[in-house]
Amino acid sequence: MTSEFTSRLTRFVATPQRLGEIDAEQAALCMEDTVAAIYGGWHEPVVQRLVALNGGGQTEPLKAAEHGDVEQTAFLNAVAGHVLDFDDVHTTSVTHPSVVIGPALLAMADARPETANRVAPALAVGMAVNVALGEVLGFGHYNKGWHATSTIGVLAAAAAVSHLLELDEEAIGNALSLSASLAGGLQINFGAMAKPIQAGNAALVGLRAARMAEVGITGAPDIFAPRGFFDLYAGTDGLAANPADIEPRIDMGSVSRKLYPCCYLTHRMISAGRHLHTARKGKSVPDGSVIQMTVPEGVMLPLHVTDPKDGMEAKFCAAYTLSAALHQGQVGLADFEGDSPHRPEVRRLMDMVTIETEPETGTDNVGVEHGAVHVVLRKGNETLNETSVAAHPGSPSDPATPAEIGDKIADCLGKYRREGGVPPTADAFRRDLRSRLHLPALPSGKTASTAPQASPERIN
Repeated sequence: MTSEFTSRLTRFVATPQRLGEIDAEQAALCMEDTVAAIYGGWHEPVVQRLVALNGGGQTEPLKAAEHGDVEQTAFLNAVAGHVLDFDDVHTTSVTHPSVVIGPALLAMADARPETANRVAPALAVGMAVNVALGEVLGFGHYNKGWHATSTIGVLAAAAAVSHLLELDEEAIGNALSLSASLAGGLQINFGAMAKPIQAGNAALVGLRAARMAEVGITGAPDIFAPRGFFDLYAGTDGLAANPADIEPRIDMGSVSRKLYPCCYLTHRMISAGRHLHTARKGKSVPDGSVIQMTVPEGVMLPLHVTDPKDGMEAKFCAAYTLSAALHQGQVGLADFEGDSPHRPEVRRLMDMVTIETEPETGTDNVGVEHGAVHVVLRKGNETLNETSVAAHPGSPSDPATPAEIGDKIADCLGKYRREGGVPPTADAFRRDLRSRLHLPALPSGKTASTAPQASPERIN
């Protein structure tokens, strides 16, 4: 006999969904954002080494139908979409849901074009499952060292593809069990090539699990029973919520879109650095100054890099991202390429940075959505500048503007072009993707930026 939570979850996944106007547009933005990140990350070394390891079959993003290997396509696209750390975030579950769910759905829909009109509802279903599992596990799961994007995301991808394939409840339960058997991913891999591979594995396994369930391969009837998924992956303090109290629901507006290509927990730091840069009108920070940053407890967990050797490590360095923003007033793709992490002026600022954490207070703190990043610039006993940032840039409480979304897409496609690819224009990219996946047409006036996409301004 299955638990109430399992029955509720499988019933939800099996139920046909029709998205309202707001959720449909959010689904379109999720897919645009994810596919743009895939293009931007396609020529990164880890992706190209994986392509070569696979015999060089898939030489461009997407392209499942051309190359036949649906699972490998989902894997490579998810790795490419996550390698820049530019993909969307769900803060309460501390996951990157679209980069796991989206590539799995895109590969499946490419192989079976008749399912393309169900991609948006399937994405919404997968997202709802992702959120529900995150509510049960809570921040304790992430705090324990798990890469929640891959541990939770693999089940979410299995649910999404199961919905796309219109599996029944029994098969969906099998898909969830099969995917859970390979759920994994460690935070200690953050800053290494293994991190995006963990997201790729989640997309591949979730897709494979749904396909196996479709042909009658079985797993445990209730993966959430005692000694199952929740018991094994819970934090040291147990579950954050009783599964019986959690109801999966469609809400695509809970996703945050990244405006900077680095760990999301640095984004409030970057925003604070940008505020200080503006307040100082770009003037250099005097020698002998101290940059004191206070952050909520938990924020520093994945930010374990203090002396980044390269751009991949710099994405997980609090001092670097804050200093780059303070130095130049912006942070973009170029700040994580080449020798950018070793710029003397940025390193000078990094040496001034001190970081303290403040403990959580109250009972409403979920994931990383609490407190504020507070930065004070001091010279001796004098406070030169001070700022606080509570809302995450790009989050529902401080949403990305249409222009910012357009600029991000153009920036990712521009990177793909500079590295030898032949992408569509940003506007054509958005129109064609929405049309192909039966997503809402691009709203009037919401086109991508037509301004040249240069490297972020650097003030020396």
